[in-house]
Amino acid sequence: MAITNTQQGVITEAEFAKIAILTSNGRLVPTRALADDDRRDFEIHIRRHFRESLAVQVKTTKQLRLHGRSRVLQINFRVKAPLVSDEHLYYFLAHFDIKAMGYTDPVFLVPSPFFHKHAVHLVSRGIIQLQFKASMEPNAKGMWTPFASPQAELGARILEILKSGFSVQLGLAPTVAELIGLPGVVWLQRPMPAPASRRSLAA
Repeated sequence: MAITNTQQGVITEAEFAKIAILTSNGRLVPTRALADDDRRDFEIHIRRHFRESLAVQVKTTKQLRLHGRSRVLQINFRVKAPLVSDEHLYYFLAHFDIKAMGYTDPVFLVPSPFFHKHAVHLVSRGIIQLQFKASMEPNAKGMWTPFASPQAELGARILEILKSGFSVQLGLAPTVAELIGLPGVVWLQRPMPAPASRRSLAA
């Protein structure tokens, strides 16, 4: 007897949280959303750092498709309009191997603005059909490849995103963003954004 979609969701979300915690050496704290109105399964922050957080929606499949000799991860799902794109919202997409009782490498962590731009498949009567289709092969080259990583690097990837969020949002120099993200550093005053170059102002 196959597991139900509800059981699949519970199992794969728990697996995501486990991997995020273990591969970050316990620095990441994934918290489940009590209400999924905003279409996210977890809010993640760095332990003892509460200013920045990352919302993650987990989408998985139990089967891989074959395209020639290549394994392809394809995930289809529907949502009600409108789509909300935010740099703090990411999609985690992966194949869950029932026999191995775990994810198959690579897994994908994609920012929602990019995902919504390239994954919209069909829009009808207020319902949006999204389709994610990416090669699972090590030598793959496609638009989703930059977002692929082994499970063992997931924690480091999320930490990188959370730390870089300071520089992305505030225009801080990378060194300042790195200092703020260090354990034990207390942010006493909002840093001033780095001055924009003449080229960026002209744009």
